[in-house]
Amino acid sequence: MKTCAFITLGCKVNQYETQAIRESLAAKGFTEANPEQAADLYVINTCTVTSVSDEKSRQYIKKVRRKNPRATVVVTGCYAEADAETIKKMEGVDFVITKSEEAHLAEIICRDTVHRVPTQESVYNLKISHFAGHTKAFLKIEDGCDMYCSYCIIPYVRGGIKSRRLQDILDEAKRLIQSGYKEIILTGIHLGAYGRDTQGNHRLMDVIHMLSNLSGLKRLRLSSIEVNEITNDLIELVADTKNICPHFHIPLQSGDDFILKRMNRKYTASHYIKVLDNIRSKIDVPSFTTDVMVGFPGEKDVHFENTVELCKKAGFSRMHIFSFSVREGTPAAKMPDQCQPKIIKQRKAMLEAVTNDIAFVYKKQFLNKVVEVLVEAERDHKTNQLCGYTERYIKVLFEGPETAKNSIVSVRIEEVNPSFAVGTLQ
Repeated sequence: MKTCAFITLGCKVNQYETQAIRESLAAKGFTEANPEQAADLYVINTCTVTSVSDEKSRQYIKKVRRKNPRATVVVTGCYAEADAETIKKMEGVDFVITKSEEAHLAEIICRDTVHRVPTQESVYNLKISHFAGHTKAFLKIEDGCDMYCSYCIIPYVRGGIKSRRLQDILDEAKRLIQSGYKEIILTGIHLGAYGRDTQGNHRLMDVIHMLSNLSGLKRLRLSSIEVNEITNDLIELVADTKNICPHFHIPLQSGDDFILKRMNRKYTASHYIKVLDNIRSKIDVPSFTTDVMVGFPGEKDVHFENTVELCKKAGFSRMHIFSFSVREGTPAAKMPDQCQPKIIKQRKAMLEAVTNDIAFVYKKQFLNKVVEVLVEAERDHKTNQLCGYTERYIKVLFEGPETAKNSIVSVRIEEVNPSFAVGTLQ
């Protein structure tokens, strides 16, 4: 038997694509090894969202080559798409596989076929039936982005909107449910743009309607959606449908209109808050999570303060805060008034403190209440307690038996902190 190992950097879409490659290699007779072990084949699914991501990808390539100099090393993902020539020149790289070739990766490396002509449809020859190492399954329904935020390289790497066929989405969801998954997370590079390339024939709402009616699916969650794509129809659908999670991950990036305009984000701070208020008026205690960037070129103290104030108003249950870093090939890389690293570091620390405060306030609403938790397959590493997530994406720790894993159980919340809650199994 041949062994293979996988290293995945970056987003949920990359994780999905690695799973599809994993299944295609298993069908060719490969067995999976831990990436820390020596394997016959290494697949490195790269990210290129920042220059740091590029460097991490190169480090992993060198690391696996040291681990087994005779192994076959395959590099794919967004960095492979953005700078294939640099990767090809690296010692020990055997294959650089583009996004359009990923569906044929197993055949290419097994010499079963020559490199095929890329087509838009080939992106969706990728398909999965389970999700290794995960209690929840990601289901990719869309690829590409047409937003062209001034700091982001992804539209140049992945191209425009490519929507998956409804029947393919339905078939895959059924396979995942049959494999025992109780929660499916819809994902894509620009999820809310699903159907934009179908001349209006399909929309994200069609996918949600279709999947929410599937027998055996306990939870359906959206991975991320832009604030401009949250319609009244979508809000009402979430409010009226029991198995759609009342959790919205809505990227903010900045709470200041001047910075939002420079980022080429097509909304204002007031509109963002208005949408959140609209959701709260129709859904009981919705959960809002977000991404925020600090230190964008031109960001002054007043702009940062506006972001802090908006975050307080929004009442996020969780925030991913990241520092701006120059990404060559994007308009932001050439902008004047780049922030000093010291200032960026200070602002990030300040916003993280605010994050802890507002996350704690949100979680306190569930003290002494019973919540439904989908239990993870692995126990919490620090406490050895069972852990899992509520439909509102609150992490909960509690004592319980092994038999509770991968099931939805009732837990009474008795303690909260900014990061998680602790409760008792009911």
